[in-house]
Amino acid sequence: MQIRLAWRLLFVRGRLTTLLAGVAVGGVTLGVLVLTTVLAVMSGFETMLSHKLVALGAAVMVTPPAAETNWQGLAARLEKLPGVAAAAPRLGGEALLMSGSRLEPVAITGIDPAAESRATDLNRRLASGHLQDLKADGQGLLLGAALAKALGLHHGDTVTVLTAAGNGQRGNLSFTPTLHRYRVDGIYSLGIYQVEKHQVYTDLADARRLFPGAGAPQLALRLNKPLLAPAIAKRLQERLGPRYGLSDWTERQANLFATIGLEKRMLFMVLAAILAVAAFTVVATLIVAGLDREADIAVLKTLGMTPRRIAGVFLTQGLLLGVTGVVLGLGLGAALALNVNNLLRGLDHLFHTQILPPSIYLITELPAHFRWQEMTATGGVALLLCLLAAVYPAVRGSRLAPAEALRHE
Repeated sequence: MQIRLAWRLLFVRGRLTTLLAGVAVGGVTLGVLVLTTVLAVMSGFETMLSHKLVALGAAVMVTPPAAETNWQGLAARLEKLPGVAAAAPRLGGEALLMSGSRLEPVAITGIDPAAESRATDLNRRLASGHLQDLKADGQGLLLGAALAKALGLHHGDTVTVLTAAGNGQRGNLSFTPTLHRYRVDGIYSLGIYQVEKHQVYTDLADARRLFPGAGAPQLALRLNKPLLAPAIAKRLQERLGPRYGLSDWTERQANLFATIGLEKRMLFMVLAAILAVAAFTVVATLIVAGLDREADIAVLKTLGMTPRRIAGVFLTQGLLLGVTGVVLGLGLGAALALNVNNLLRGLDHLFHTQILPPSIYLITELPAHFRWQEMTATGGVALLLCLLAAVYPAVRGSRLAPAEALRHE
């Protein structure tokens, strides 16, 4: 009854209140749409980044003491522990790759192909070549797609690797450059530009030859549940003891994900200002509705409707505007978030530019991931603002004197 009355008093054909109500709904819809789209894209970026970083990195990294030379035995021990799916060795250092006149700094990581195929998704990320093409002392490299493009290299090409070896004299910090000829045995594609541009893989034996002073290899652990990495790393630390160093992926990328979380909170607060502006249009709409329907309100009061019920009608009108705007905003926002990459490609083609250059933003596309907590918060804030916006018109309408309102009728 009250909802029907609120709707009839608000939406009447040919009245100014109908136009203002449409503007108010449009404002709420726009605010919810923008918030939904931005939060979905930011959450998608965060989720995609975490999955890809774990895919080629490691959920947990174990650094053994220098005296630990048998990585196979340590890996076998770790794989028997609950929560650990696989373990693979990692050993490497910094180098320069040269191809013609082009030069790129890289991080070369030595891996065991058989163990790596179980511990990471590197083999599935290869656009050309196979992980098993890396052979001991075979002088082969796996390059990222961005690095291969920067150096103008293709599968099967040769490239020069420049490393620096110390002179071995104590107190002397000079280094001797050493040149090595390597072959491109494969090219991987991850979708994260910075990783593709700087991370190079080779066989573990080749890495030892390139970096003779690298020490014992670390072990990269794949977990059954990567999101539980902090708890599992803590449990492993207790088992292995203080001589072993452990770090999980959330620690290694803590600054990155803390920055993303801070940006999401700041964007939510800034974009919520759009909803606040929409709330002012709700106030104006309900005030005009009250002035336009004073005679109707006076008649209702004379028929026995209490001031509290009159106020309830105005509050219901605010909620109607809010619910309509939230439903439309969430639906349109979800549709926009799911098609944002098509929109960006269209804008790139229209303006002959690249709105999302991978060299700056780490990614080549904007993913969308919807979290019910964020969508609930967006809809809740919008409804709360619309309800608060209806308070003043509700108080004003409930205090209307019937005799004064009917005097000019």
